Amino acid sequence: MDTLIFVGQAFSITLPILLSGLFFIASMKFGWFKALDKPIDFGFKFGKADLFGPNKNWRGALIYIIGGTLVTYLLHLMQTSRNWIAPVFGNNPLILGLAFCSTYVLGELVNSFIKRRIGIAPGSGGNFFQKFIDNTDGALATGLVFVFMYKVPIELLLGALAISLVIHAATDSLMRRLRLKSK
Repeated sequence: MDTLIFVGQAFSITLPILLSGLFFIASMKFGWFKALDKPIDFGFKFGKADLFGPNKNWRGALIYIIGGTLVTYLLHLMQTSRNWIAPVFGNNPLILGLAFCSTYVLGELVNSFIKRRIGIAPGSGGNFFQKFIDNTDGALATGLVFVFMYKVPIELLLGALAISLVIHAATDSLMRRLRLKSK
């Protein structure tokens, strides 16, 4: 496969999460859907700590799942005529989008749950390993969907993971500039 096509396909795998993530950032900046800023864990605790923490709310989850599924649908519509879009988007877009984006949110929740159990405060990263996991939790979870449900080649997913690390750093920087994130 041509290098440019490979990079394009790896990038296309990141688009449902990237675009819904940018929309989520805009929703925080402009106050859209604030009524959904209710914790996913409903304030329940596991021991003395929150299940997930205050940063995991319904606004984020729904924007990622619904928005990412819509982007998946658009990629599905364009996939046959554009070789830079990964072949996985030729599958049923509703099932792919819901599986992909729900798993992304689930990966974030599992990481938050673990961080609360080991005493890492919401919004902080911990040591190098935990910071790596914090930046890749959703991507690693979705990788499982792509590998086991859709047989996407590992090398393409590793390319998407590398791109997602760069994107994550850029969106974190954007959130700090917009004063939506303090660290």
